[in-house]
Amino acid sequence: MTRASALAPFRLDEGSESDPSHCLYLIDGDMEQVAESHGHGWEGLAESLVRSRMPESVDKLHFGSEASTFVVTSADLKALTDLAALLHSVFHDRALLSEYILTADPRLLPR
Repeated sequence: MTRASALAPFRLDEGSESDPSHCLYLIDGDMEQVAESHGHGWEGLAESLVRSRMPESVDKLHFGSEASTFVVTSADLKALTDLAALLHSVFHDRALLSEYILTADPRLLPR
C-alpha cells in the first residue's frame, strides 16, 4: 500500500529541499463521502484532535482551510503524517467520527 493510498482521501504533498513546507488537504468532493461538510468543519475537528491527542504538535501545524478545502501545512513531516493517519482513521470509522465530534472543543467545532 502506498503512502498516498494509506491516507486516502486525504492527500499529502511533501515539500522539497528548497521549500520544506508540507501540505495535507482534503477536497470538497471527498468530504461528501462522510457527510455534508466543509473545510472549516474538518479544520475545527482536526485542531481539536491535535490539542487533545497530539499536544506536542500544536505549534508545528498551521491551519488554513477554506470552505471547499481542508488544509494544514507544516515543516514537520512527522507531525503532519501523524495527523493524516489520525484523520484517515476518523474518516473511515463513523462511530469514531461521531465520538470525536461530540467531544471536540466547542470553540473549535461549534455544534
